[in-house]
Amino acid sequence: MFGYSPQGLEALSTNRQRLLDALNAAAITEVTVRYFGGGDEGDVTEVIVQPELCLPQLNTQRLVYCYARGAYREGACHYFLEDKEVLLDDALRDFVFTWVDTHHSGWEINDGGSGVMTINVTLHTFTLAHTEYCMECNDYTYDLSGDGLSIITQSLDAN
Repeated sequence: MFGYSPQGLEALSTNRQRLLDALNAAAITEVTVRYFGGGDEGDVTEVIVQPELCLPQLNTQRLVYCYARGAYREGACHYFLEDKEVLLDDALRDFVFTWVDTHHSGWEINDGGSGVMTINVTLHTFTLAHTEYCMECNDYTYDLSGDGLSIITQSLDAN
């Protein structure tokens, strides 16, 4: 993902209107996309549309979608935008991951995270709610002195 680059932000801005147009053309009024990840893997777990009878449109409706791409050359990574015609379903999946990566790059690493993106086509609103998972940890400091072993400090953190 290249969500952290300026091109990622530009792609989000460009694709916002393109998605609204495609969803309107498919007669979809609302989309909910849920995702989950951890252990270095993540994916969309559910896509819900309103009205439900429009669900097949996700795999038939096409749009020109703007991808943020990167290429390594001359000792540096160069980012650029690339338009490609794709299915609406593919565009929604890329959009949610570009958006979450913009604010939570590496969200699927280690304990991971999950979230929900909601697009209300009628109101032209896009909402992303993201949860990061982290393991609670206990920190201990020990001192081995002449009079025995003792715990100096103990702290409980929820990192």
